[in-house]
Amino acid sequence: AASMALATTGAALGCYGLAGHGVAGACAGLLAVGAVLARPPSDPQRWARGADGERATAALLERLPARKWVVLHDRRVPGSRANIDHLVVGPTGVWVVDTKALRAEVRAGWRSVRVGDGVLDVEPAAWEAEVVADRLGVAVTPIVAVHGPGVALHRRGRRCRGVRVVPAGALVRRLGKGRRRLSRAEVMVLAEWAEELFTRF
Repeated sequence: AASMALATTGAALGCYGLAGHGVAGACAGLLAVGAVLARPPSDPQRWARGADGERATAALLERLPARKWVVLHDRRVPGSRANIDHLVVGPTGVWVVDTKALRAEVRAGWRSVRVGDGVLDVEPAAWEAEVVADRLGVAVTPIVAVHGPGVALHRRGRRCRGVRVVPAGALVRRLGKGRRRLSRAEVMVLAEWAEELFTRF
């Protein structure tokens, strides 16, 4: 059905302005390499918390009606070792969902989200959304879902460097909020493209 929809929705998708994959894609790849090289040594406990958080977020995303939404989990970013935790396509658009499972207190700061004595790093989510937008040729919204015992954020969350950060329990509500951007046919087409371009990690 999705393949058939390609022909019927081509004109509609044209309004989003398909982006090229040349220079922008190459720059995204270089940024990804830099991000990987800059990462600190791996922490097994931190990795385990992250994996648990991703599973918890996946369980929350199951609440989205399957007839309207497509959710892809743990997807490779082409040309890098990075992965997209959750790639969501639905009526309100295309979303990159980054999961954060944190032990430190999380609270709203001045135009930021504070984690303990530091500021939450939202750059990976923003970069991943840029890569997906470049490959799919549509606007993509990054959002960070935070799990943890000390998350002191309003359910609407807080913007941090242009990225919305929300308590994990408010994620599904936030995804469903806003104006309708995509028809069901467009959702299916974009989801099929995303499935092909961003393979499982």
